Amino acid sequence: MTTKTIQSWQLERRREQNARAQQRSRARRKALEQALKDESPRLQLLPAIRGPIHTGCQGKTACPRPQLKFGDFLHYFARPSDLDNVVRIIDAEGLNIGAVIKYGLISMGYCLDDTLFDARREVCFACWASTIEPQMGGRFSIGTALLAGVQVLSRLRGPTRWYFEIDGAHVSRVSQPHAHMSAFVEIARHIGVLVEEMAVDGAMSPFTPSRPSAPWTSPDKLAALKPDIQPVPEQFTIPHHPYLDLIPFPTFRTRALLAIARGDRTFDETDLCFDLIHGGLRCNASLQVSLHGRGDGAPWDARSWEVTPWFYQKWGGLVGDENDLIYRNSSWWWARR
Repeated sequence: MTTKTIQSWQLERRREQNARAQQRSRARRKALEQALKDESPRLQLLPAIRGPIHTGCQGKTACPRPQLKFGDFLHYFARPSDLDNVVRIIDAEGLNIGAVIKYGLISMGYCLDDTLFDARREVCFACWASTIEPQMGGRFSIGTALLAGVQVLSRLRGPTRWYFEIDGAHVSRVSQPHAHMSAFVEIARHIGVLVEEMAVDGAMSPFTPSRPSAPWTSPDKLAALKPDIQPVPEQFTIPHHPYLDLIPFPTFRTRALLAIARGDRTFDETDLCFDLIHGGLRCNASLQVSLHGRGDGAPWDARSWEVTPWFYQKWGGLVGDENDLIYRNSSWWWARR
Protein backbone atom coordinates (compact mmCIF):
# COMPACT_ATOMS: atom_id res chain seq x y z
CA MET A 1 0.00 0.00 0.00
CA THR A 2 1.46 3.37 -1.00
CA THR A 3 1.84 6.34 1.30
CA LYS A 4 -0.62 8.28 -0.82
CA THR A 5 -3.25 5.53 -0.39
CA ILE A 6 -2.72 5.51 3.37
CA GLN A 7 -3.16 9.28 3.52
CA SER A 8 -6.32 9.12 1.44
CA TRP A 9 -7.76 6.43 3.69
CA GLN A 10 -6.90 8.43 6.81
CA LEU A 11 -8.54 11.53 5.37
CA GLU A 12 -11.73 9.68 4.41
CA ARG A 13 -11.96 8.04 7.83
CA ARG A 14 -11.56 11.41 9.53
CA ARG A 15 -14.34 12.90 7.40
CA GLU A 16 -16.70 10.05 8.25
CA GLN A 17 -15.88 10.37 11.94
CA ASN A 18 -16.49 14.13 11.81
CA ALA A 19 -19.85 13.69 10.08
CA ARG A 20 -21.02 11.23 12.74
CA ALA A 21 -19.66 13.44 15.52
CA GLN A 22 -21.53 16.48 14.19
CA GLN A 23 -24.79 14.52 14.12
CA ARG A 24 -24.25 13.39 17.72
CA SER A 25 -23.26 16.87 18.87
CA ARG A 26 -26.38 18.47 17.36
CA ALA A 27 -28.54 15.91 19.12
CA ARG A 28 -26.61 16.53 22.35
CA ARG A 29 -27.09 20.27 22.07
CA LYS A 30 -30.85 19.85 21.68
CA ALA A 31 -30.94 17.59 24.72
CA LEU A 32 -28.91 20.03 26.81
CA GLU A 33 -31.05 22.98 25.74
CA GLN A 34 -34.11 21.01 26.79
CA ALA A 35 -32.42 20.27 30.12
CA LEU A 36 -31.81 23.98 30.62
CA LYS A 37 -35.43 24.72 29.78
CA ASP A 38 -36.74 22.03 32.13
CA GLU A 39 -34.38 22.54 35.06
CA SER A 40 -33.66 26.24 35.32
CA PRO A 41 -37.04 27.35 36.75
CA ARG A 42 -36.79 24.79 39.57
CA LEU A 43 -33.16 25.36 40.55
CA GLN A 44 -32.46 27.23 43.76
CA LEU A 45 -29.30 28.97 44.85
CA LEU A 46 -27.11 26.39 46.58
CA PRO A 47 -24.35 26.96 49.13
CA ALA A 48 -20.88 27.48 47.72
CA ILE A 49 -19.62 24.34 46.01
CA ARG A 50 -16.77 22.83 47.98
CA GLY A 51 -14.82 19.61 47.85
CA PRO A 52 -11.42 18.00 47.34
CA ILE A 53 -9.40 19.04 44.34
CA HIS A 54 -8.58 16.27 41.89
CA THR A 55 -4.85 15.56 41.94
CA GLY A 56 -4.36 13.78 38.64
CA CYS A 57 -2.16 16.48 37.12
CA GLN A 58 0.11 16.30 40.14
CA GLY A 59 0.91 12.69 39.35
CA LYS A 60 -0.89 11.00 42.27
CA THR A 61 -3.70 9.60 40.15
CA ALA A 62 -4.45 9.45 36.45
CA CYS A 63 -6.33 12.35 34.93
CA PRO A 64 -9.87 11.45 33.83
CA ARG A 65 -10.94 11.84 30.23
CA PRO A 66 -13.34 14.70 29.43
CA GLN A 67 -16.97 13.60 29.45
CA LEU A 68 -17.68 16.09 26.68
CA LYS A 69 -16.32 15.98 23.13
CA PHE A 70 -14.67 19.14 21.88
CA GLY A 71 -16.75 18.99 18.71
CA ASP A 72 -19.89 19.07 20.85
CA PHE A 73 -18.60 22.19 22.58
CA LEU A 74 -18.03 23.89 19.21
CA HIS A 75 -21.62 23.16 18.25
CA TYR A 76 -22.84 25.12 21.28
CA PHE A 77 -22.18 28.26 19.22
CA ALA A 78 -25.08 28.85 16.87
CA ARG A 79 -23.00 31.09 14.58
CA PRO A 80 -19.27 31.72 14.05
CA SER A 81 -19.86 35.29 15.24
CA ASP A 82 -21.00 33.92 18.61
CA LEU A 83 -17.73 32.05 19.00
CA ASP A 84 -15.75 35.11 17.91
CA ASN A 85 -17.57 37.31 20.42
CA VAL A 86 -17.22 34.89 23.36
CA VAL A 87 -13.53 34.28 22.73
CA ARG A 88 -12.89 38.04 22.58
CA ILE A 89 -14.57 38.45 25.97
CA ILE A 90 -12.59 35.59 27.49
CA ASP A 91 -9.34 36.94 26.10
CA ALA A 92 -9.91 40.56 27.12
CA GLU A 93 -10.84 39.59 30.66
CA GLY A 94 -8.02 37.09 31.11
CA LEU A 95 -10.41 34.16 31.54
CA ASN A 96 -10.59 30.60 30.20
CA ILE A 97 -13.19 27.90 29.68
CA GLY A 98 -13.61 27.54 33.45
CA ALA A 99 -15.08 31.05 33.55
CA VAL A 100 -17.66 30.08 30.92
CA ILE A 101 -18.77 27.23 33.19
CA LYS A 102 -18.89 29.58 36.19
CA TYR A 103 -21.20 32.01 34.38
CA GLY A 104 -23.33 29.09 33.27
CA LEU A 105 -23.70 27.82 36.83
CA ILE A 106 -24.64 31.28 38.06
CA SER A 107 -27.31 31.59 35.36
CA MET A 108 -28.69 28.23 36.52
CA GLY A 109 -28.84 29.28 40.15
CA TYR A 110 -25.59 27.83 41.51
CA CYS A 111 -22.80 29.55 43.39
CA LEU A 112 -19.23 28.41 42.70
CA ASP A 113 -16.80 28.72 45.57
CA ASP A 114 -13.97 31.14 44.75
CA THR A 115 -11.31 28.75 46.03
CA LEU A 116 -12.55 25.97 43.80
CA PHE A 117 -12.85 28.34 40.86
CA ASP A 118 -9.26 29.50 41.33
CA ALA A 119 -8.12 25.87 41.48
CA ARG A 120 -8.69 25.64 37.72
CA ARG A 121 -5.26 27.23 37.29
CA GLU A 122 -3.57 24.26 38.96
CA VAL A 123 -5.10 21.29 37.14
CA CYS A 124 -6.30 20.26 33.69
CA PHE A 125 -9.82 20.82 32.45
CA ALA A 126 -10.98 17.23 33.02
CA CYS A 127 -9.62 17.14 36.58
CA TRP A 128 -11.25 20.45 37.45
CA ALA A 129 -14.58 19.47 35.86
CA SER A 130 -14.57 16.09 37.61
CA THR A 131 -14.30 17.90 40.95
CA ILE A 132 -17.32 20.09 40.25
CA GLU A 133 -19.69 17.73 38.45
CA PRO A 134 -20.36 15.26 41.30
CA GLN A 135 -21.59 18.14 43.45
CA MET A 136 -24.38 18.85 40.98
CA GLY A 137 -26.26 15.92 42.45
CA GLY A 138 -26.61 14.23 39.07
CA ARG A 139 -29.21 16.73 37.92
CA PHE A 140 -27.21 17.82 34.90
CA SER A 141 -23.77 17.45 33.36
CA ILE A 142 -20.84 19.82 33.03
CA GLY A 143 -21.87 20.12 29.37
CA THR A 144 -25.16 21.69 30.42
CA ALA A 145 -23.35 24.28 32.54
CA LEU A 146 -20.96 24.98 29.68
CA LEU A 147 -23.81 25.49 27.22
CA ALA A 148 -25.52 27.84 29.68
CA GLY A 149 -22.30 29.84 29.98
CA VAL A 150 -21.95 30.09 26.21
CA GLN A 151 -25.50 31.42 26.01
CA VAL A 152 -24.80 34.00 28.72
CA LEU A 153 -21.60 35.32 27.11
CA SER A 154 -23.12 35.22 23.62
CA ARG A 155 -25.65 37.82 24.74
CA LEU A 156 -22.92 40.20 25.92
CA ARG A 157 -21.17 42.67 23.66
CA GLY A 158 -17.48 41.91 23.49
CA PRO A 159 -14.60 44.22 22.54
CA THR A 160 -14.32 45.30 18.92
CA ARG A 161 -10.62 44.41 18.76
CA TRP A 162 -8.54 41.46 19.83
CA TYR A 163 -6.08 41.96 22.66
CA PHE A 164 -3.35 41.38 20.07
CA GLU A 165 -3.87 43.36 16.89
CA ILE A 166 -0.53 43.15 15.15
CA ASP A 167 0.28 46.04 12.83
CA GLY A 168 3.29 45.06 10.77
CA ALA A 169 6.12 43.88 13.00
CA HIS A 170 5.11 45.94 16.04
CA VAL A 171 3.92 44.05 19.12
CA SER A 172 2.90 45.82 22.30
CA ARG A 173 4.85 44.73 25.37
CA VAL A 174 2.42 43.52 28.02
CA SER A 175 2.99 42.10 31.46
CA GLN A 176 -0.17 39.99 31.69
CA PRO A 177 0.24 36.29 30.82
CA HIS A 178 -3.36 35.86 29.75
CA ALA A 179 -3.67 36.92 26.12
CA HIS A 180 -3.26 33.46 24.64
CA MET A 181 -6.58 33.40 22.77
CA SER A 182 -5.86 36.42 20.61
CA ALA A 183 -2.26 35.24 20.29
CA PHE A 184 -3.57 32.02 18.74
CA VAL A 185 -5.85 34.10 16.50
CA GLU A 186 -2.86 36.17 15.36
CA ILE A 187 -0.95 32.99 14.47
CA ALA A 188 -4.01 31.73 12.60
CA ARG A 189 -4.14 34.97 10.64
CA HIS A 190 -0.44 34.61 9.88
CA ILE A 191 -0.94 31.18 8.26
CA GLY A 192 -4.23 32.08 6.58
CA VAL A 193 -6.77 30.33 8.83
CA LEU A 194 -10.05 32.09 9.68
CA VAL A 195 -11.61 32.00 13.16
CA GLU A 196 -14.74 30.39 11.76
CA GLU A 197 -12.62 27.57 10.33
CA MET A 198 -11.33 26.79 13.80
CA ALA A 199 -14.93 26.24 14.90
CA VAL A 200 -15.49 23.51 12.30
CA ASP A 201 -14.73 20.10 13.75
CA GLY A 202 -13.80 18.70 10.34
CA ALA A 203 -11.64 21.62 9.18
CA MET A 204 -8.38 20.68 7.48
CA SER A 205 -4.97 22.27 7.98
CA PRO A 206 -3.92 24.76 5.28
CA PHE A 207 -0.74 22.68 4.92
CA THR A 208 -2.64 19.50 3.98
CA PRO A 209 -1.96 18.82 0.27
CA SER A 210 -5.40 17.25 -0.20
CA ARG A 211 -7.14 20.44 0.95
CA PRO A 212 -9.15 21.93 -1.98
CA SER A 213 -7.08 25.14 -1.97
CA ALA A 214 -3.70 24.62 -0.37
CA PRO A 215 -2.13 28.09 -0.02
CA TRP A 216 1.33 26.92 1.02
CA THR A 217 2.52 25.13 -2.09
CA SER A 218 5.04 27.83 -2.99
CA PRO A 219 8.49 27.76 -1.30
CA ASP A 220 8.50 31.57 -1.34
CA LYS A 221 5.25 31.71 0.64
CA LEU A 222 6.54 29.17 3.14
CA ALA A 223 9.73 31.18 3.60
CA ALA A 224 7.63 34.19 4.57
CA LEU A 225 6.29 32.40 7.66
CA LYS A 226 7.94 33.12 11.00
CA PRO A 227 10.55 30.48 11.99
CA ASP A 228 8.63 28.89 14.89
CA ILE A 229 5.48 28.65 12.75
CA GLN A 230 7.27 27.06 9.79
CA PRO A 231 5.53 23.72 9.18
CA VAL A 232 7.33 20.51 10.09
CA PRO A 233 7.27 17.71 7.46
CA GLU A 234 4.44 15.89 9.29
CA GLN A 235 2.12 18.86 8.79
CA PHE A 236 2.25 18.22 5.04
CA THR A 237 1.75 14.45 5.21
CA ILE A 238 -0.66 13.76 8.11
CA PRO A 239 -4.25 15.07 7.79
CA HIS A 240 -5.13 17.15 10.84
CA HIS A 241 -7.24 20.01 12.17
CA PRO A 242 -5.57 23.45 11.94
CA TYR A 243 -5.55 23.94 15.73
CA LEU A 244 -2.26 22.02 15.83
CA ASP A 245 -0.72 24.48 13.36
CA LEU A 246 -1.22 27.26 15.91
CA ILE A 247 1.03 25.74 18.56
CA PRO A 248 4.32 27.67 18.28
CA PHE A 249 6.51 24.70 19.27
CA PRO A 250 7.66 22.66 16.23
CA THR A 251 8.69 19.60 18.27
CA PHE A 252 5.30 19.59 20.01
CA ARG A 253 3.52 19.60 16.65
CA THR A 254 5.70 16.77 15.38
CA ARG A 255 5.05 14.56 18.39
CA ALA A 256 1.30 15.23 18.34
CA LEU A 257 0.98 14.47 14.63
CA LEU A 258 2.99 11.27 14.92
CA ALA A 259 0.69 10.18 17.75
CA ILE A 260 -2.31 10.82 15.47
CA ALA A 261 -0.71 8.91 12.59
CA ARG A 262 0.01 5.80 14.65
CA GLY A 263 -3.38 5.86 16.37
CA ASP A 264 -1.89 6.25 19.84
CA ARG A 265 -4.71 5.53 22.31
CA THR A 266 -2.96 7.47 25.06
CA PHE A 267 -3.29 10.64 22.97
CA ASP A 268 -6.76 12.18 23.10
CA GLU A 269 -7.30 15.24 20.88
CA THR A 270 -10.45 16.21 22.76
CA ASP A 271 -8.45 16.25 25.97
CA LEU A 272 -5.70 18.34 24.41
CA CYS A 273 -8.11 20.88 22.88
CA PHE A 274 -9.88 21.45 26.19
CA ASP A 275 -6.56 21.85 28.00
CA LEU A 276 -5.35 24.40 25.44
CA ILE A 277 -8.38 26.66 26.00
CA HIS A 278 -8.16 25.91 29.73
CA GLY A 279 -4.93 27.91 29.78
CA GLY A 280 -2.32 25.18 29.32
CA LEU A 281 -0.27 27.41 26.99
CA ARG A 282 0.21 31.10 27.72
CA CYS A 283 1.69 33.93 25.72
CA ASN A 284 3.77 36.33 27.80
CA ALA A 285 5.71 39.55 27.61
CA SER A 286 8.09 40.84 30.22
CA LEU A 287 9.13 44.38 31.04
CA GLN A 288 12.48 43.02 32.17
CA VAL A 289 15.49 42.94 29.88
CA SER A 290 16.16 39.38 28.74
CA LEU A 291 19.59 38.20 27.69
CA HIS A 292 17.90 35.16 26.20
CA GLY A 293 15.75 37.17 23.79
CA ARG A 294 12.53 36.36 25.60
CA GLY A 295 9.95 38.88 26.63
CA ASP A 296 8.79 40.59 23.45
CA GLY A 297 5.38 38.95 23.52
CA ALA A 298 5.25 38.20 19.79
CA PRO A 299 2.67 35.40 19.34
CA TRP A 300 4.68 33.70 16.60
CA ASP A 301 7.84 33.58 18.74
CA ALA A 302 8.08 30.40 20.86
CA ARG A 303 10.11 32.34 23.43
CA SER A 304 6.97 34.33 24.30
CA TRP A 305 5.17 31.14 25.32
CA GLU A 306 5.16 28.79 28.26
CA VAL A 307 3.40 25.59 29.20
CA THR A 308 1.90 25.69 32.68
CA PRO A 309 3.24 23.23 35.28
CA TRP A 310 0.09 21.07 35.23
CA PHE A 311 0.18 20.98 31.42
CA TYR A 312 3.77 19.79 31.54
CA GLN A 313 2.91 17.10 34.09
CA LYS A 314 0.09 15.81 31.91
CA TRP A 315 1.47 16.30 28.41
CA GLY A 316 5.16 15.73 29.06
CA GLY A 317 5.28 13.23 26.18
CA LEU A 318 4.52 16.07 23.76
CA VAL A 319 6.42 18.80 25.58
CA GLY A 320 9.63 16.82 26.02
CA ASP A 321 11.92 16.34 29.00
CA GLU A 322 13.80 18.93 31.01
CA ASN A 323 16.47 19.18 28.31
CA ASP A 324 13.91 20.18 25.70
CA LEU A 325 13.66 23.82 24.63
CA ILE A 326 9.96 23.98 25.55
CA TYR A 327 10.62 23.03 29.16
CA ARG A 328 13.67 25.29 29.49
CA ASN A 329 11.73 28.20 28.02
CA SER A 330 8.76 27.56 30.34
CA SER A 331 10.92 27.26 33.44
CA TRP A 332 12.42 30.66 32.57
CA TRP A 333 8.92 32.18 32.71
CA TRP A 334 8.02 30.27 35.89
CA ALA A 335 11.08 31.77 37.59
CA ARG A 336 9.86 35.29 36.78
CA ARG A 337 6.91 34.91 39.19
